[in-house]
Amino acid sequence: MGTDGLLNALCWTPLAGPIRAIRKQRINRISRENYDKRKIDSIINQIVSNHGDLLL
Repeated sequence: MGTDGLLNALCWTPLAGPIRAIRKQRINRISRENYDKRKIDSIINQIVSNHGDLLL
């Protein structure tokens, strides 16, 4: 049983509140990371399209 399995089992105990908070933190962190990656990719693509002649 992995971490997720253990957390799923503990969701049916009085620890459900803290486990929910842990999961929300993880989801928020992953969301921020994905947003940052998309933003960085957009900036890099913009730089390459505007200054691609300098990369040769």
